[in-house]
This record gives sequence, C-alpha cells and structure tokens, in this order.
Amino acid sequence: MVDCPSNTAQQHDYEARRTEAADLRDQQRDAAANEFNVTSAPVNGDEVRFKNIGLPGFASFTKSLTHNANGLVDPSSFQSLLDALQVGTQEALEQVQLGGGKRQLVNPLNAFSFELIGNDSNGARMAAAPTFDSRSTAIDMVERYWMALCRDIPFDQYANSGLIQAACDDLNALGFDEQFGFVCTPQTVFRAPYEGCDVGPHVSQFLLQDFNFGNQPIRQQQRYPRPGVDYMTDLNSWNQVNNGDIDPSGTDILDGSRYITTMRDAGQWVHIDLPHQAGLWATLMLLGQKAAASKAIPYGVDITTSVPFGSLGAPDISIQAGMAGVYALKHAWFQKWCLHRRLRPEVYAQRLELFRSGLLGGHADTPCNNEKFNELFGAGADVWRHTEVLDRIYEHNRQQNIAQNRCDRNGSWLLPMAFPEGSPTHPAYPGGHSAFAAASATVAKAYFADGLFPNPKVPVEGGSKLVDYHTKGEPLTIHGELNKLISNVTLFRDGAGMHWRTDGTLSGRNAGHGRPGTGIETGGNLLGERLAISMLRDTRYTYRETVGTFEFQSITGNPVRF
Repeated sequence: MVDCPSNTAQQHDYEARRTEAADLRDQQRDAAANEFNVTSAPVNGDEVRFKNIGLPGFASFTKSLTHNANGLVDPSSFQSLLDALQVGTQEALEQVQLGGGKRQLVNPLNAFSFELIGNDSNGARMAAAPTFDSRSTAIDMVERYWMALCRDIPFDQYANSGLIQAACDDLNALGFDEQFGFVCTPQTVFRAPYEGCDVGPHVSQFLLQDFNFGNQPIRQQQRYPRPGVDYMTDLNSWNQVNNGDIDPSGTDILDGSRYITTMRDAGQWVHIDLPHQAGLWATLMLLGQKAAASKAIPYGVDITTSVPFGSLGAPDISIQAGMAGVYALKHAWFQKWCLHRRLRPEVYAQRLELFRSGLLGGHADTPCNNEKFNELFGAGADVWRHTEVLDRIYEHNRQQNIAQNRCDRNGSWLLPMAFPEGSPTHPAYPGGHSAFAAASATVAKAYFADGLFPNPKVPVEGGSKLVDYHTKGEPLTIHGELNKLISNVTLFRDGAGMHWRTDGTLSGRNAGHGRPGTGIETGGNLLGERLAISMLRDTRYTYRETVGTFEFQSITGNPVRF
C-alpha cells in the first residue's frame, strides 16, 4: 500500500504574526499621534464680534434654528446649539432648540467620530475662514451672484457670452486676482487655480465619459433641472426655509437627461451624489482604460510572476478612493461644527437684502452707504458700492418672483438658489464636497501615473451625445483632469449657491499654479488632500508587496513624495 500525502495544513507561527500585527498598529498609531496638532485652532472671531455688538449668530450658521421675522436667529436657540457642541454627546444635541422642525441638523455627531486609518480629524488644522466683513468675502459673494446669473449658459458658449464677459469684467475690476490668485477670463472663470483646471473643456473627463462598472455600462448622462427656475428669491419663502418651517427637498423640476452642459446641470450632479462617487467613477475609468500604474506599484516591474488583485489591484484601489472620501467628511465635519460655523452665502445675501429693504436700519434708498452698513460689512462695504451685479440680481429675482407666482412680486438681493431647499443644514466652512473630492482624487494620483488623457470627449447637440475633443493648445492629462474633477465637484456646489469659493479652494495671490508658494490654506481641497496622504501613509505598510515612493503634484503645485 502506498502512503498518501498528509492533508495536515501547513503550520504557521500565529503568535509571531499577532505580535507583528500589533507592532504595525502601534507604529501607525504613533504616526497619527505625532501629526495630531494640539494647539488651539484658528477661527475668524465673527461669533464673538457679533455677540458683542448685540447680534449673536448674525455671521454664523443658524439654519433650522428658531428665527425672528427678519430671519435673525433667536439668541437662546443659537446658544443651545453652542452648548450642545461644547459637550458633543448624543444626549446634549437632543436639547438643541430647532425652529419649525421640518429641517434637522446634518450629523453634528460626526464631528466627534474617531478615525482608525490616517490622521484624526480633531488634530487637523486649516486657516480660519475669511471674516464676514472682509473684502474677500464680499468679492466671493459677487462671484456667487454671477454664477447664479450664468447657470443656463452652456460651458462651450462662455467665450461668446456677453454675460460671462460682464462677470469677468466686474470680478477683475473688484480685485478678484488679489483675493483668489488668477484673472477671470471666459476660459478661467468659475474654475479652480490648480494645474490643468483651465485647460480644455470646463467639465472634467471623469464626469463626462462613459465607463463600465463591472459588467454594467454606465452612461454619464444625468437628469437635468428645468432651465430658468431658481428658488428662495423672496423673503417669505427664504424665511420659511431658513427657519425649517418647510422642507422642499426632493421637489426639483427635472426635464430629462443629458451630459453636463451648464452650471445648472452641474449643480444637480453635486446635489444628490455620494461622497465616494466622483473618486470611484474616476478610479473605475482609469482601471478600464488600463492606465499606467504609478512607479510606487511593484507589479510588472519587481513582481513579474503574479498580478495585483486584493492588494494594489482594482478591488483595493477602488475602495481606497471611496474610503478617503468618507474619512474626509469626518475632517470637514469637525471643522464645520466645532470651530468655524460659517454662514452660507444665501444668508449673507439675506443680510444685504435686509439693508436694501430698510429692515435693518439705514435708508432703503442708500442701502450700501450708511453707518450701520459700514459697521457690519467693513472692508466689504466698498465692494457693494462698486459692483455691477446687484442691479442684475434685483431684476433677475423680480422676474423669478413674477414667473413663479411668489408672494413678493418685487425684486430682491437674495441669492437665487438652484435647489428648492437651498443650502444644507450644516455650516459652510469647509465644504464637504471639496474635502471628499480632493481626498478621493489624491488617492487616484498616488496609484496612477500621470500622462496624456486618452480619447478625450466633449458633449454636443445640447448634451445629447459625446464626440471626440480635438486638443487646442495644451493637451489634457490624467492628473490635470483629476485636478479638474476636484475643481468641478467643489465649484459646482458654489454655482448652485451652496458655498463660498474659500470653503473649497486655496486663495490668495500665490494660489494659482505657476506661482510661487501655496496661497492661503483655506478650503476643504487641501484638508482632503492631506487626509488622503495620511491614509496612504498608513495603508502602504499593510501590504506584503514592497511599495515604492508615492510621487505626484499637490494642488498647491508643490511635489509630494513619501
């Protein structure tokens, strides 16, 4: 009789493995702890300033709390929010005094969540948001108005649009370059200052091209809202939404499907997307294109007898991009709720309208030129005396109120909102979309090499189909289109009226690519990028493969190597 081979499983030294795993966890815990900043976080001082002059919450997030007839928050309701956030427990937040109760606060407890991959959210630091009375905030608001007015202009018609040129002229005359790092032209307006963002079509290839999700073909046509319909352009509807008396979420008027063609289309994409969606789409597209891996990936170079899969392959890389998006939300939520509590642009515009209508003192015939206005708007007051946008906004809102049969048939200086419910019920700074888009795109930059973007497309015939894009001048690149993806997801929210530019992007004279320095570190883009780098720092040591150096360019224009 022939003896059969033993079926006994190969013996492993599990004790040694347990020790190695514990050591690795300790190592990454120490790396995150070493980067945890325990110094006081910078804030802009608006909360204290307006409390001291008898207007608590005037320049802060208060949506869905209790407000008076002029849309100003009830001091006790506002204080109940501050008290609850100081405690940071589920029980404490149940004591917040809401207004109408139809809209509720969005997930403030996430500000206190811990992270087991990458750096902890509470240890991250970013620049304070620009103050309410700053010139930066005023010019930022002027851009919000122009973006609203230009929502229905096709991106490929910007060069021929008199309205776009008027926006550029007004913003440049006010000093947009000084505040945000670049001059506005039809090719640069409403874009971010990162490399690749001003090259080629306005919309990133990662939001245009069709791709496969496993065996399912995904067409990137999306439902688009009815052109010419804006919301919250009269004080009656504005007050109801702000106080939480109504919740019109989900009542968008959608007319059909097409590829993203206008800012209004783009706003709808970022209206109902998920945090991991843009990064996952980009990663799946690059995998489908068989894009070259970065030099950090050893497969095909040092490893030639096997291919990647659960580690450094499609299942791994795609989920890393998604996880970075969700973890970036924790970072944004800590900054939003625990530190900055910045008001949304729709509220700043309402403060302007209170002066225009004579409800906040001064004279309605000279709303931007009185002592009270100068006191509250500070350096920004001069911007409102010189911009050309307010008359256009008044007339636009007058026409909206008549066409939509709203209570007040006159015009206003309110910000025309793309969504019926206006902005979400969480603070503006930093933008959640800006953080998670940058985090996901940074993971893609780390795992995929830069190079020419293959077979770029552009929508035609009203967005009904895509055709080949023939490069005019500088070609599109993979990392440039990832930067543009960050820009799009960030600024499409601005175009819908949700955010300030400084909620998302770097600002200041050094913010533009090709300029020295990194600009002012405002916004969620840099916050998300740094979170992604800390996650990659941790995950790289979990692989059995020898991972090389990750190398790519930061949105600041500076090299990243680790």
